[in-house]
Amino acid sequence: MEHSENLNQWLPKHIRKLVAAKAALAEVPVLKEGFLNAHRPTGLYKTIGTDEDHSQRPDINATRLKEELTAHVHLNSQQICIGNGSTELIDLVIRTFCHAGKDRILGFQPSSARMAHFAQMQALELDLLELGHDFELPIYEVRKRISESTKMLFIENPNHITGSCFANFDIVDLVTSFDGIVVIDESAIDYSSDKSLVSILKDCSNLIIIQSFSRAWGLAGLPVGMAYASPEIIQVLNLLKPPFSVNTMAQKMAKKALYVADQKERIVTKTIQEREQVKAVLQKLPAVLEVFESETNTLLLRVEDADIMTEHLKKEELIHVLNVSALPGLENCIRISIGKGLDNMRLVKAFKDMPSKTAGPRLFWKAVSGTLRQASSFLGVFKKILGV
Repeated sequence: MEHSENLNQWLPKHIRKLVAAKAALAEVPVLKEGFLNAHRPTGLYKTIGTDEDHSQRPDINATRLKEELTAHVHLNSQQICIGNGSTELIDLVIRTFCHAGKDRILGFQPSSARMAHFAQMQALELDLLELGHDFELPIYEVRKRISESTKMLFIENPNHITGSCFANFDIVDLVTSFDGIVVIDESAIDYSSDKSLVSILKDCSNLIIIQSFSRAWGLAGLPVGMAYASPEIIQVLNLLKPPFSVNTMAQKMAKKALYVADQKERIVTKTIQEREQVKAVLQKLPAVLEVFESETNTLLLRVEDADIMTEHLKKEELIHVLNVSALPGLENCIRISIGKGLDNMRLVKAFKDMPSKTAGPRLFWKAVSGTLRQASSFLGVFKKILGV
């Protein structure tokens, strides 16, 4: 089936009409708009580090930024849509492809609330499957839950709450077998040991991958998001996205960031090292019951009492903590963000200062358990030597 035929099959009728109308307008030459403010306050621009003229509208297509991105993601500019952060692009994709009262989105929990928020804003039916024991994709359950009304499959990879990554072969299996739109939110992919799935776009006309400059690139205050997909999908998204949503400064800073991509890689490496150092300390503390594996710049912890721990950390002015214990399977869990060295030291100290209700008994049984594991290991080696 041709891409255009697939696209018409997936797009709601009112969106197809809107795209046709927008496309017709796009063929008409657009006159350059006048200045919104012709008087240029030079001093203001100097205070933000530039003396350039910002009296005109931003480039609606972010043309120069796209040109720089093509070399980094090995796609052409017709496969890139630039938005005001990944959040705007998630909203745009849902509004573009899903019809209220008719279509369903299949997602997973625990996960961030962004997709669910926009689905509810569109009055869409939301089908959320719980992740497996180790936060793996429930492939069998997904296949059972997909129905004719399931228009979109939404996957966070890495997961923004748990910090875990799904196996790429599981994701590819779902993308290639699902007859609908698959959206993969890769906003935190730079921290992952797994590679982005951008490379499979050429073989998957139903796939949209969303990334962001907000996390590893450090531009959360100047949000820039990227949607990668087939040229046919990107054409539709570019026609429907809000105009001028990505300001000139954000576009220029994102482009500048690409020039120093090696610095970003060093920052990511440093963050991962600090994450593992914090993890090694926290998992030895009485107040921490469990530290989960992470592929992001956050750590998910299970503690004795998430409410008390959250309040304790906030008193220490450690604002990078999120109580996620209300989410399925995450009873008494909190998520912490990894900061710079001093921030992490303060975080660890705050955990150490938190008294444990059951520290004595738990530490005793933890020591006993460790001793038994060592004894079992030695016994296994001894049996091998004896040939038993």
